[in-house]
Amino acid sequence: MNRELRDSLVPDHATVRDSAVEYRGRIIDVVDDDLVLASTGARMSREYIVHDDAVAVVPVRRAADGAPEVLLIRQYRHPVRSMLWEVPAGLLDVDGEDPLAAAARELAEEAELQAGAYERLATFLTSPGCSTERLYVYMATELSEAAPDFVREDEEAEIVSQWFPLADVLAAVDRGDLGSPTLVVGVLAAARRLGVGSVA
Repeated sequence: MNRELRDSLVPDHATVRDSAVEYRGRIIDVVDDDLVLASTGARMSREYIVHDDAVAVVPVRRAADGAPEVLLIRQYRHPVRSMLWEVPAGLLDVDGEDPLAAAARELAEEAELQAGAYERLATFLTSPGCSTERLYVYMATELSEAAPDFVREDEEAEIVSQWFPLADVLAAVDRGDLGSPTLVVGVLAAARRLGVGSVA
C-alpha cells in the first residue's frame, strides 16, 4: 500500500469536551484537555505543555585539513542538573518572527557569529506526547565574527563555545554521550547534508 510519508494535521480526530489551563508560567502553560476520539468514541484526559516554537543553528566550517567542524556551546540545564553540549538555539517568542531571522539572532547572541549562508536541515516536534513545541534547525556556513547588542544573563552568562570535528561529535552521538535532542538531530542532518558518515 502506498501512503504519503508525511505527518498530517487532523483537527477533527478528537473532540475536546473541556479544557483547563492548570498552570501559567513565564515560558510554559500546562493544559488539561478532556477529549473524545472520533474513531472509537473513547474518552480520555490528556495533559500537555503549551510552549513557544524554537530555532536552532549548526555552525559549520572547514578545518585546515578540509574536514568539517561544528561549533557547540555548553550550558547548564537545571531540569536534568547537567552541563550539556548543544547547538545555538532559542525561542520564537516574537509574534510573526521568521524562523531564519531568529536563527541568525541566536547565532549572534550565543556564538557571536554571523553567517553568509543558511540551509534548512530539519523541522521536528521536540516531544509530541506532551508538548506543542516545534523546532526549526538550520546549518550556517561562511561564518565571521559578530558583536551582538545583547547581554547574556543567568545560565546564558556561563555559555562557553568550542569547535569540534564533526566526526568526533557523531562518534559521541553514537556512544550516547550527548543528550540534547536538538544537537543530535542537527548534527546528524548536517552530516547527511555534507556526506559525512558516523563513526562508531
